[in-house]
Amino acid sequence: MSVSPVPMEHKDLAVIEHMLAAGEILPAQLPTKHLWSPEKKLAAAVFVSGLVEIRNHAHNPSRWRRVQEELAWVFSEDLAWPYSFLRLCELFHLDPEYVRRMVRDWLRAPRSQRPKMCSAHRHAA
Repeated sequence: MSVSPVPMEHKDLAVIEHMLAAGEILPAQLPTKHLWSPEKKLAAAVFVSGLVEIRNHAHNPSRWRRVQEELAWVFSEDLAWPYSFLRLCELFHLDPEYVRRMVRDWLRAPRSQRPKMCSAHRHAA
């Protein structure tokens, strides 16, 4: 199975980008809420949780191990696990390389230039 880039205009991208923004998203604000299955909502929570961990704690020594696990997940080429990074990118019609570039930019940016994202726990339902 290969993961091909999908145009960035897809509606799922807008939802994920909003989740990754500094603002908070509420279940009622999801434009496709009625179309998302519980499994897709869980997948979104897994996806956002990993990215929030990297974005918010990349330079925190006490979170080093967890951040390293999330980075390994983001840069893995695994397609076997249903919640692998590449599978979730495919599910949400995201170009994995676009997201990976975003993660690399976060890692290079000084802490002061990386506003904290909201907690992923709010997105799980």
